[in-house]
Amino acid sequence: MHTPVPGSVTVQDDFQPALAGLLPFFILIAYIPMVYNMTFRIVCEKESRAKEIMRIMGMTDLPYWLSWFLFYTVINTVVTTLSWGILLTKVINYSQPGYIWLFFWLYGQAVFGQIIFLQSMFSGSKYAGIVSTILYFCGVLVDKLVAGGNITRMSKLLASLLPQVALMQGSVVFASYEGTGVGLNSSTSGVIY
Repeated sequence: MHTPVPGSVTVQDDFQPALAGLLPFFILIAYIPMVYNMTFRIVCEKESRAKEIMRIMGMTDLPYWLSWFLFYTVINTVVTTLSWGILLTKVINYSQPGYIWLFFWLYGQAVFGQIIFLQSMFSGSKYAGIVSTILYFCGVLVDKLVAGGNITRMSKLLASLLPQVALMQGSVVFASYEGTGVGLNSSTSGVIY
């Protein structure tokens, strides 16, 4: 009687390349309204001089910016949880869901830092909202400069200071783990890819 030679079981998912390309695109799209609205509203307050009026009444900068941070964090948590919940239905099969939620949530919080940076460059609210949204979406182009095997790790790390680049780079790693059946979990989260 012949028995097959034992071998290791591997999983190869053909959806992995699509996931690596489409996941960051859809996450970017999900955050575009937040980028526009937050930049527009902050610059609109700058135009109406509401911050100066609050400062005259005794409010310092810390509570002002903490209120924007908390407002954004609540919205980010809702968007993250909805995106994560959608992905849990038949897209994420092998990864621990908490890691994916944390990845999206941290990305959203990094986008808030980018919003604060972008709003400081504008004085017109409509112009600020439109241009910051375009700059936000064009951040993906920086990833195209550092994508590839001949780019040094340090260049990729420096480019990942932009949240969009970090999302693109992280999504490729996540998709490769998910596509091979290993998934992102406590044993793979610390592995340098």
